[in-house]
This record gives sequence, structure tokens and C-alpha cells, in this order.
Amino acid sequence: MSESTPEKPKPDKPKPPDPPLWRQAFDAAERAVTPRAENLVRTEGFHVGAALVRRAQTLAKESARGLTARAWHLINLPAGSDVSRLRAQIGSLDREVRRLSLQLEAEQRRAARPARPTSTEDPDADGAQPAGGPGPRPARRRTQRPPRP
Repeated sequence: MSESTPEKPKPDKPKPPDPPLWRQAFDAAERAVTPRAENLVRTEGFHVGAALVRRAQTLAKESARGLTARAWHLINLPAGSDVSRLRAQIGSLDREVRRLSLQLEAEQRRAARPARPTSTEDPDADGAQPAGGPGPRPARRRTQRPPRP
């Protein structure tokens, strides 16, 4: 025999407050506009218009960039494109100097290494570096590049 316990009525949760008036107005406008806007953006005309606007923006940016570059050159100052090109060249030279430095260090180690008698060791294995020899190089700063438009 099991006794059934009388169910207690659950207290009603308090109803959340209504959103502010501005939010209600926004939601109502959004509900009215969204279906029409969705239909508009899916039309061929919208796609063509968006492409034309994008081309016009690109053309305007390029024209403004060229005009400002000429203005800077007229007063004998470098334009942004000149600075970008110089940064790229400096980065390339830095990489080349690093590559040549590593190559020179390897040649110097190879020349300083005494001739060893034939052993069972792998001839390609690097031996321990001498205490006074070149150690690991400190980390260098990376070239900073301007943000791409």
C-alpha cells in the first residue's frame, strides 16, 4: 500500500518584465522589414548593384591613393607605397643576411674542426659546440608589415 502524497501547488514563477519601449518598437520594425529585406537581397538586381558599388569604392580608393602619392612626391616625401616597398626590400635583405651568416658559421665550424680519425660515429652527426664557440643567437624582432587594405 502506497500512500500518495498530496501534490503541492508549484509557486508561479514571476513573469519577466516587459522589454523597454524602444526595444519593443525595434522588434516590431524588424518583424515588418526583415521578410522584405530578405527578398530584396536575393534578387539579381541587388547583386549587380552591390558589385557596382564595390567597384566604385575600389576605384575611388585607388584614385585617392594615387593622388596622395603624387602629392607626397611633389614635396619630395615618400608615399605609403614607397615605404611598403622599402619594408619588403629590407625584409628580403635581412633574410639574405641571416642565410649568409648561417652559411658562414657552418663553413667556419667545418674549417675549424680538426681532421678526425675514422670512427664508428656517424660522420654527419654534429659534435658538442666548444664553450667559447658561437652559441644560440638571441631572438630577433620580426619585420612589421603595414595592414592590408
